[in-house]
Amino acid sequence: MRPLLPALCVALLLPAAPAPAHPAPAALAREADAALAATVSPKGSGATVLIARGDTILYRRARGMAEVELGMPMAPDQIFRIASITKSFTAALIVQMAERGEVALDAPAARYLPELPLDPRITLRQLLGHTAGIAENDATPQPPFGPGEVPLAQQVARIAARPLRSAPGTEQRYSNSGYMLLGAVIEKVTGQSWDEAMRTRLFAPLALADTAYDRRDAIVARRVAGYTLAEGRLRNAAAFNMSLPKTAGSLRSSAADLMRWMRALAHGRVVSAAGFAQMAQPALAGVPLQERYGLGLYVWQIRGQTAIGHTGQIDGFASALLYLPASDTVIVVLANNDAFDAQTLARRMAAIALGKPYPLPLPERALPPEAAVLPGTYGSDPATMRTLAIAGGHLTIARAGRAAIPVMLDARGDIRFVPDEISYFTPVRDAAGKVIRLDYFAKGEGPPLALLRADPH
Repeated sequence: MRPLLPALCVALLLPAAPAPAHPAPAALAREADAALAATVSPKGSGATVLIARGDTILYRRARGMAEVELGMPMAPDQIFRIASITKSFTAALIVQMAERGEVALDAPAARYLPELPLDPRITLRQLLGHTAGIAENDATPQPPFGPGEVPLAQQVARIAARPLRSAPGTEQRYSNSGYMLLGAVIEKVTGQSWDEAMRTRLFAPLALADTAYDRRDAIVARRVAGYTLAEGRLRNAAAFNMSLPKTAGSLRSSAADLMRWMRALAHGRVVSAAGFAQMAQPALAGVPLQERYGLGLYVWQIRGQTAIGHTGQIDGFASALLYLPASDTVIVVLANNDAFDAQTLARRMAAIALGKPYPLPLPERALPPEAAVLPGTYGSDPATMRTLAIAGGHLTIARAGRAAIPVMLDARGDIRFVPDEISYFTPVRDAAGKVIRLDYFAKGEGPPLALLRADPH
């Protein structure tokens, strides 16, 4: 059994930078309004944003439409499907059960699910951290599940029969299926359905009145409609059977409830401080800085500060929940469009709350003559290699074996994705003006990854 970590050693991984001075409320609101306006059209699908420091809400706004067809504007108190943010709840309940002695995180999952043919090396901790090697797809095609409520037992029987995709504990690969198995453990140990255990052990004690399993046929006041993009046009999202992602992604909630949830989790009202520190410790070493995952929570860096949270995306909806422990700040972004980049907007809002906002994307400019030296291949291996090209007067970038995607050269001379996702490349030139490398700032953060030019120029 791993020793418990000290309370809130959450500023782990890298030494956290000193917390910046907090912006004045009026300045924060101006910056947040500008970021929201740059991202959300007033007449299209919408989003709601909440920023809180401690128990004080600093910013709570909505923009766009809750129902485009009815011209119904988005409101800050509306309810959304939160998709994989659900995992933070499932994980927290497992950690809570471990602290109560009901389960052991380093015990084999097979101990609690003996009826399933699970590899005995797979532990609950590995399932929580996406390192169990559980496959997401069946080895041979299986008949689809029906349109009604699909029992969790039926789903996990199929999951357990799949061959492992990697040896347990050796690789971090995101797994919805692993969280379905964790849900089955909750049901077996508590004797309750997963959603009833969520309600009685988490939602009711914390007064999370807007948070629940989003059953397909439920009539829910203030729940917004979901949209998607198809061929560049806004469409209604397809109907989706919420029993399929169940314990990995089926909850609905509001911005205020998610703020209360994260504060309760971070401040010892769900699990102990040591339990939360375990949740916020990366499960596997060697994972890239902006992709590290603990137990039901990502562990990112934003402007030199540790940021803990989760994102979610499901048909019709996108979401992000961030917590900055150094300043006790919570950021919530909820959107009713599955093509919306909730994580990028949440990161922008976090940087604003820290007093170090990311620059908003500038309009694309026509490629200047000096852009002719940009095309080429950069990077030393297939995992990092990128190829820049100019086609029809526009710049594109492609990774090995993937289709080219549009990028733009902004007025600062940086290469940014279209649409904006904060990550960018800075061309570095030698004394003669030739581009010798691209510095890649993942999620807008340094230190950059240097991609040396690989082709003659």
